[in-house]
Amino acid sequence: MNKANLIYVLTIAMWSSLAVLSISVSHLDPLLSVGLVLLIASLPSWPKWRCWRLSPGHWLAGLIGMFGYHVLLFDAFGRSPAVNVNLVQYLWPLFIVVASPLFSGKRLNWGHSTGALLGFSAVVLCLGGQQVDWHPSHLFGYVEAVIAASFWAYYSLYNSSKADMPVAAVGGFCLVAGLMALGSYGLTQPQLALPQLSGSEWLSILGLGLGPMGLAFYTWDYCMRHGDPRVLGAASYLTPVLSMLLIVAVFPEHELSLGQMVALALVILGASLGPWVAKRQSAKPQSTTLEVSPSSGGR
Repeated sequence: MNKANLIYVLTIAMWSSLAVLSISVSHLDPLLSVGLVLLIASLPSWPKWRCWRLSPGHWLAGLIGMFGYHVLLFDAFGRSPAVNVNLVQYLWPLFIVVASPLFSGKRLNWGHSTGALLGFSAVVLCLGGQQVDWHPSHLFGYVEAVIAASFWAYYSLYNSSKADMPVAAVGGFCLVAGLMALGSYGLTQPQLALPQLSGSEWLSILGLGLGPMGLAFYTWDYCMRHGDPRVLGAASYLTPVLSMLLIVAVFPEHELSLGQMVALALVILGASLGPWVAKRQSAKPQSTTLEVSPSSGGR
């Protein structure tokens, strides 16, 4: 396991804690909580603010990922059933796998595409036991979730193709996106007043900004540029599965279902399938090459 894969394991672990940490601030306005969290996430890169001097293309991709993804996703959660929105937005790992040849030039084999589909099937299994309602009135929220998923996939793949972009640039994206979110929050309030947050709410926001919506953004950026996007996309389906397992571990009223255990197995299989097929394909020509030695002794 190389350095990128080890850091990826840390990223998935942090993202898996997102649901648990978000429970105590779920009653706050999403624009407020997202804005505060992203501002905290930007703090580690402030000493390297010179790294924020990027081209307009870099900034566009960064704000599409940080601001566009989060605003669309949280608005979708407000318009449509959360279970369905969560299911739809987890198309982003599939989008990363399918679109990775456009950015990295690496071809897909049947293992990569099949593995991504197995991962999405795992998400369906995880959420299948909950109330699902695909009423037409919720269509706009689902469209927002699809666009949000494509935004995050584009942001991830764009960064993966820019080897010269410093990781500290992620902090600049978080800072501007956080200010945009807080500005949008202020514009949507009839009377602008600073909310009174409790100590536990501030701790949750701090935890989110330091972990799943903070350090995880930096480590994800590193992984996408030093790992294989085809493999990382398929393995990203570990996030919702492990998140469900963590909720079961923290909140005793939730029970682990057979579907969730099968989902975990599907993700592990899907993430391993692409590299296994690639290894088999690279070994095949060597095993089938016929070497003919020259005859000796006049025979």
